[in-house]
Amino acid sequence: MKTSLCFLVCLFMCSLLSVGSLSGAPQASKAPDGEEVYKTNCTRCHNTPPSLNERQSRVVVAHMRVRANLTQRDANAVMHYLAENARSN
Repeated sequence: MKTSLCFLVCLFMCSLLSVGSLSGAPQASKAPDGEEVYKTNCTRCHNTPPSLNERQSRVVVAHMRVRANLTQRDANAVMHYLAENARSN
């Protein structure tokens, strides 16, 4: 009895997982483009990306993440974009 109950519970859970993956549930997507995230969120108040060192970028992004309501993934993408921008300037 216990074995069949465990089997049914496992079968039910597996069916839920398979239905979730077929129903258009969000799949893991590629990492966001930092430049695009910056243009979409940061240019509301800032004209051009500032030339900051890596430490300054981390502090700014940490503070602005809350104000701009960015996800952690978007904030990381912006931080990488700012670091790349600082190296190219």
